[in-house]
Amino acid sequence: LAVAAIAVLIVADAKVDKLIPLYAIGVFTSFTLSQAGMAKHHLTHREPHWRVGFAINAIGAFLSLVVDIIIAITKFTHGAWFIIVMVPVMVFLLVRLNRQYEEELEELKEDAPNAAQAPILRRHVVIVLIDQLDIAAARAIQYARTFTPDDVRAVHFDLDPVKTEDLIAAWRNLGFSRLPLDIVECPDRRIPRAAAEVVATTLADGETEVSVLIPQRQYKHVWHRLLHDRTANSIVQALALLPHSNVTIVPYHLGRRGEAPAAQEHTPAPRPKRNGGNGRRRGAPSTAVLEAEAIPAVLLPANRTPIAQASYRSTAVIAGRVREVRVQPHGGVASLECTVVDETGGMLLVFLGRRSIAGIAVGSRVIAEGMVGEDRGRLAILNPTYRLL
Repeated sequence: LAVAAIAVLIVADAKVDKLIPLYAIGVFTSFTLSQAGMAKHHLTHREPHWRVGFAINAIGAFLSLVVDIIIAITKFTHGAWFIIVMVPVMVFLLVRLNRQYEEELEELKEDAPNAAQAPILRRHVVIVLIDQLDIAAARAIQYARTFTPDDVRAVHFDLDPVKTEDLIAAWRNLGFSRLPLDIVECPDRRIPRAAAEVVATTLADGETEVSVLIPQRQYKHVWHRLLHDRTANSIVQALALLPHSNVTIVPYHLGRRGEAPAAQEHTPAPRPKRNGGNGRRRGAPSTAVLEAEAIPAVLLPANRTPIAQASYRSTAVIAGRVREVRVQPHGGVASLECTVVDETGGMLLVFLGRRSIAGIAVGSRVIAEGMVGEDRGRLAILNPTYRLL
């Protein structure tokens, strides 16, 4: 808007008499449309006293239209022509854009129930596309193992025999012998077609779901990106057309050397603390919890228990902000779960048999009291008494 306004001022030489036609055409066109829309509303709904409203709005639409036509004719060569031409063009583009959004939304909604209820196929195969054995490929392989699939394998398309031999040697030297490396010929160098053939062959039995992982290097600067091709995007487009084929880009952000050493990135998280000898886990503070918005001290109850100090099989009064909300089945019954955080940790509140509670939402501040138990390895209060702040 600022750029457009500056351009209009420059073209009009900042003279008000040249700018008035632009303003007047837009204003009276809006008046005409709004008054005509209200008149149509009265005719359609025929609410009490609709005739009076219809007369007022119809007269307003007519008078605004008359003024609009007069300005368009008398000021056409003084700049009004620009608005007369541009408004229909802009309206057409906006209507077309809105239609595109509606078509996309309809397409996404159309098969959602069928997709959600589709039976799970018998086998799951994960394929990692490997160009060269580097840290980006290694992370993709590590990620593939977390799927616990029926079969996981790496695939390399043979475009350069020398590069392929180097990859095989590196694969053997780095101890990836337990993960098969498939070398696939690609004489025409059309990698998307070759990838589609590999996936289609795996899908041929009709009982297999395939996940394809593509390591992709992410570059900090635009000029770095211009130096590399977009083969990964072409592969995604080719594989997206195959049923039961799922493609995931596994990014590696270049330029992070020295910021986060690999040894630190893969350090396992500390095991949860346990409360005494009963073997029950305690609430553990996290970075996200420490960023939780604090509740003013004047609103806190005198007997409040910091979440990190709550112990298993003890009554606790906690106060904090709702950070997560979900509906989770408990014993076949849908139940509302919410995670409440304070400055020390997080606690799970479970409301059995309830899908929603008025006022309980992400960001709500609550005070809850009840017996601390356990739910799926986490400390939790089942059916607490609560008060919204």
